[in-house]
Amino acid sequence: MSGTHRAADPQPQPAGYEPGRPAPVPELPAAYGAVEHGPAGPADWDPAGGEPPRAVAQRSPLGSQSEGMAAIRAVWERAAETERRRPARPARPQRRREPKRLGPALLGVLVCACLLMFFAWAAAPALWISVGHAEDGTVAVTSCQEGFAPSCTGVFTADAGWSRPLSLTGDATAADVGAELPARATGPDAHNAYVGGAGGLLLRWAPALVLFMVAAFALVGASGATRLYDGRSGAIGLCWAFAGAVLAAALAFAW
Repeated sequence: MSGTHRAADPQPQPAGYEPGRPAPVPELPAAYGAVEHGPAGPADWDPAGGEPPRAVAQRSPLGSQSEGMAAIRAVWERAAETERRRPARPARPQRRREPKRLGPALLGVLVCACLLMFFAWAAAPALWISVGHAEDGTVAVTSCQEGFAPSCTGVFTADAGWSRPLSLTGDATAADVGAELPARATGPDAHNAYVGGAGGLLLRWAPALVLFMVAAFALVGASGATRLYDGRSGAIGLCWAFAGAVLAAALAFAW
């Protein structure tokens, strides 16, 4: 026909098509699973054809989950095997320190020992008075010496009844000669009496103890204990035991 309307071309029909009969269901590829027959069917089920078709669980074309995990495990195993076969890096050579010579080590030990004894002796009396081991009394200042290390002496009379001349530490100066000042001493066997408050006591024993610890570390280094390969821990422990014994002796002497 001519004009704007033309007859529609006949559509191609699948093989086996007959007019008046439903079109056959196309078969699914094998990758999408098979089709089985079951008791329930779709709406276009042909009673003459038997049981309706039933879809079976489809399998993914990329494989199952277990196969994927097996492939990942194989990759990791190959990577681990390659890492084990890789040669280890050579260790960096360590520089061996030679032991310290006897002469310098002995000289360093003697110097550090003298410093330990001095700082322990300076801190012990003030430390005892700070913790409460002291007797109160009064001291009559008899003399004072000016100079690089000023010092004063006086006669300390304790409230307990004993009296003896002692060296004075703390706030006593040359202007106090002939005056009586409140003071404290550790006991009848004390060698010093302290004049002043608690703040001055802290300044007398705290810096001395800090310097004592510094001298103890210096003793460990000067003795050469850290350079030993056999018995290093024992040598270091011996140095610290010596420092502790010096402090204990100073505290016992100042009691």
